Amino acid sequence: MCGIFGIVLKNEDTPISAEAVERCADALAHRGPDASGLYIDGSVAFAHRRLSIIDLHSRSNQPFRDSDTGVVVTYNGEIYNYREIKNELSKLGFSFSTMSDTEVLIVSYLAWGKSFLSHLDGIFAFALFDPRKSLVIIARDRLGVKPLYYTSCDVGLLFASQANALIRWPGIMRGPDMIGALSFLSYRAVIGSRTLFAGISKLEPGYLLEIKNGRYTAERWWNLSERISRSRPDHSDVRELLGSAVQRQLVADVSVAALLSGGLDSSILAYELSARSMQPICYTGKVETPDYDETGYAMEVAAEFGLTHRVVPIGEPTDINAVAELVRMRGHPLGMHNETAMFTLAKAISKEHKVVFTGEGADEIFAGYSRLFRTPYDYNRSKFIDALPPPLAQFARRRLGLGVHGSQLQFFLERYTYFPVDEIRSLVIDGQIRTEHEMELFDHFSTQFAEAGGDFFSKISYVFVSTHLPALLEMIDNTTMAAGLEARVPYTDHQLVTAAMAMPGSQRLRWRSPIASAQALWYPVASFSERLDVSKYPLRREYRSVLPKSVLSRKKMGFPLPLGQWAVGEGAAEYRRLLFHKDSPLGDLFDPTALRRWFEAGRRNPSDSFGRKFWLLANLGIFFREVFS
Repeated sequence: MCGIFGIVLKNEDTPISAEAVERCADALAHRGPDASGLYIDGSVAFAHRRLSIIDLHSRSNQPFRDSDTGVVVTYNGEIYNYREIKNELSKLGFSFSTMSDTEVLIVSYLAWGKSFLSHLDGIFAFALFDPRKSLVIIARDRLGVKPLYYTSCDVGLLFASQANALIRWPGIMRGPDMIGALSFLSYRAVIGSRTLFAGISKLEPGYLLEIKNGRYTAERWWNLSERISRSRPDHSDVRELLGSAVQRQLVADVSVAALLSGGLDSSILAYELSARSMQPICYTGKVETPDYDETGYAMEVAAEFGLTHRVVPIGEPTDINAVAELVRMRGHPLGMHNETAMFTLAKAISKEHKVVFTGEGADEIFAGYSRLFRTPYDYNRSKFIDALPPPLAQFARRRLGLGVHGSQLQFFLERYTYFPVDEIRSLVIDGQIRTEHEMELFDHFSTQFAEAGGDFFSKISYVFVSTHLPALLEMIDNTTMAAGLEARVPYTDHQLVTAAMAMPGSQRLRWRSPIASAQALWYPVASFSERLDVSKYPLRREYRSVLPKSVLSRKKMGFPLPLGQWAVGEGAAEYRRLLFHKDSPLGDLFDPTALRRWFEAGRRNPSDSFGRKFWLLANLGIFFREVFS
C-alpha cells in the first residue's frame, strides 16, 4: 500500500531536519506514487508515500493524526476487517471522519491499547505515536507480509519500509553485514533479524517495538508455534478458510487483478474470485521457451471460470541492467532469477490496477516442495543404512544420494543450503567469514526446530513458514511495490496457516498408493517426487471437483533458465566481467584467484547448482556496487 519512514529521537531538544526526513522517504517514492506527507513534532518525525487503495480522498493521507488526542500513525498495509472493527468501535461511542482503515487503526489503539493488534486481520507495518504518553509503537503483521527495518544510532531510532531508505540518514553507516552476506549466499535470503547492512535490523513477523524515554524494547505479540498447538484442523476447513480469506481480502476502492500461471495455487485463487462474482483480469507471463510456456494452462483456467485473461511477454530475465535497476529499487540483491520477470508483470498490471492476488504461501504451508519435505523419509533411510555392512552401506548411499548421517538439523540444512559454508569459506579472504558467523546461522535454525517441537516433518514445516516464507514475501512485496502495485496473499491468512500447519505431514504430502512408499525405497527423492507422492494434498482434494484435470495432475514447473549453461555462456558475460574485474565490488571479500579457480572448475560441467551459486555471487556483487560504491 505505501512506504513509511520515521525517526524517534533520544533527546527532545535535538532539531529534526525536514529535508533529511524527506530525502530518506524519497527512496520509497515508488511504493507510494499517489501522495506524500510529513509529520514532525518534537522528538518524532514520520514520513509517508501513499498508494491509495481504501478511501482515495486526501482526507485519508498520511501521516494521519487524531485531532482529539494528537495520536498519529504512518502505516503500510491493509486492515481487511476494518469495517467490522469500525462498527464495533462505533457501538462503544467512537466517531470517525474518514472511510479509511488508517483511522480505524488509530481508534482501535485508543479503545484497546496495545492489545488492539490482536483485533487486526490484515497485512501491516506501522508506527504509532501517542504524545500523551511520549510513546511510540512500531509493529509488523503476523506472517511478515509487509516489511519493516530499523536501526539505532546516536540520535535515536529510525525505521522504514526498506533498508535503503535508512542509509540516506546522515551518519548511518553504509557498510555490509558479513553474516547477512553469508546468509544470502547460503539460503538466497538474509534470515532472522539480520540484513545486508551492518547495524540495520529487520523487525521480525509478529513483533513490536515500544520506544519510550529514548529506549526501545522488543516484544513478540503473535507466536505461530503457540497458535499451531491450539489448532484442531480438518480437511474440510481448508476450502472454507481459504474462501473466507479471499472474500475478506477483496476490500478495496480500486479494481483488483490476479496472477494466473495455470498451476494449482493460482488456479484455486482464480476459482475463489470467480465464485464471489468477481471478474478480475488475470495476468500470465509468457516466456520464449516453448517447453516452459504456461499460458496454455492459464488460458484453460481463465476460460473455465469466465475470466478476462491477458498475456505479458517476458523478456530476458537476466539482463544485467534490468537486474541492477531492481536491486537499486529494492536495496537488496535478487536471490531468484525470476524476480525481473515478476517485475515485468507488476509493471504491466500497475498500468490498470493497484492490487493483485498472488499464490505465495501455499507451497510452504501445504508441503509443496516435496523433495525437501521428503527429508524425514531420507533421514529414516539413512538411519537404516547406517546399520548395514560398510560396502553395502556405501553402495546404498551413493545410489540414493545420501551423505553422512548426522542430526536432523544437519541432515535438513545439507539439502536446504544453496551454497555450502565450507565452499564459501574456501573463496573468501581469510578472516572475513568466521566460525561465529556460521554458528549464528546454525543457531537460528536450531532455535526454530526447538520452537516447532513435534516430529521431523513439523520442524521442517515450521522453518518454511518462519524463515523461508518471510523472505519470499519480502521479495514479492518489494518487487510489486517497485511498480506501485500491492500484492495480496490469501494463503498467508493466519487462520489458514495455523490450521494447515497443525495437520500431520501425512495429510499434506501423501503417497499415491499404499505401496508407493515401498516402491520409492530404492530411488532418490528427485526421481520419485510428484510421481509416487502427491504434494499439497488438502488443496487437491478440496478443489478437485471444480478445477480442470490438467491443473490437478501437472507437475510444478521451474523457471525456464538452465542456470549452469547460462553462467558459462554469452548471456552471463557482463556478470563475469563484474565479478572477475580487478575492481570487482566483491574484491574486499573474495580472493580473486580462488574465485576464478572455482569458476573454471565449474565451467567443465556446469550444473544448475553451480549456476545458482554463480547467480548469488553475481547479485551480491551488483548489490555491493549499487549500494556501497
